[in-house]
Amino acid sequence: MPLSNSSVTPSARQKNFNVLGSTFLYDPNVTARYYEFPSPMDQTTPLEILISITQIYALVTCSIAGSKMIYSSVKKLHLISRLVSLQVERDDAKKEKNEVVARRIVTESLLQESDAAIRSFFVGVCVFAIGISFVWLSANSYHITSTDWIGGVAALIHALTVAEIALFALLCYMVKDARDAMRKSNEMKKFAANLSTSKGFSEVDGLTVEEYGWLSADDDDDTSSPLFWTKGDVSSSVTADAKVLTKAEEAVATKLEKLAKSVDPQVAESLLVKSEVSRFEGLREYVYLVLNFFAFYGYAACILVYYFQKEEEQHSFMRSILLHLPNADADWLGNAVGDFMWTVEPIVILGSPLIAQSITKDAKKKEKVA
Repeated sequence: MPLSNSSVTPSARQKNFNVLGSTFLYDPNVTARYYEFPSPMDQTTPLEILISITQIYALVTCSIAGSKMIYSSVKKLHLISRLVSLQVERDDAKKEKNEVVARRIVTESLLQESDAAIRSFFVGVCVFAIGISFVWLSANSYHITSTDWIGGVAALIHALTVAEIALFALLCYMVKDARDAMRKSNEMKKFAANLSTSKGFSEVDGLTVEEYGWLSADDDDDTSSPLFWTKGDVSSSVTADAKVLTKAEEAVATKLEKLAKSVDPQVAESLLVKSEVSRFEGLREYVYLVLNFFAFYGYAACILVYYFQKEEEQHSFMRSILLHLPNADADWLGNAVGDFMWTVEPIVILGSPLIAQSITKDAKKKEKVA
């Protein structure tokens, strides 16, 4: 979604190849017919108002989403910390093989969820920071940053800088998510191949939490999964938590006993379908990475132009980053690229579920034919 309103001046219309340049979209007098803004807001065009709507939407949704992620992550960390402490303090020794493996799986699951909660907290902070930055970005659409009401242009650049720092952190997570999804897809295929050649799954010693989740994913009873506490709805009572851990281990041990005897053939087929979906998700993450990288690069150019306004004093490295363009052109191009990338990304996000659903249907059809 657009961050700025760089394409509203006469020179910008020329750079936009005069697309709709003579229409009402660029005429602030049209806006004045419906509402009389004080100066300098009276220069707001209908196009800028349309842009501001998407910016305000980003402000609200990102701020709320970030806040929810932060709150849920803190809540989950408290829960996991309490459960891990109870798990460490337990002194009842397990003798049966399945019981030992069950305890290990439950413990590893708790530790993994702790890492996931910490990551979710930092992602929530980044998303919240990006959302708050849209206060100044949307204000810029109404020319408020031309005044000193909320800090002026300097505050706008500071807000954009904060958004860039947060976006850089998210780019790093996108790289990891993409690689994890592709890895998961390959491992699912290998795991499904091993299942299809065996009647039962007796090699539980090396079973990971992820693999156990794959084997239990299609169960009707979710209580058999050691990951059920990811919802964060477990009682805060220490006594209740201890019982929950005991029941979780018993459920996992029971499941392992069943798996040793037989594995439903449909599990392998389901894993193959899910591996295709996971592969698509990995490719999609790479698409997000490319889109957001160019958005990051584009908006970074705007920041650099603001802090290094004298072109003749710019270092050769700086000139290379700005593609040896004049500051005005680099600023406009950076905004245009960033706006375009963050306009395409929501389209990809909205279309992804339909593509994933199509992949699932096609994969199931291939399995039936085979």
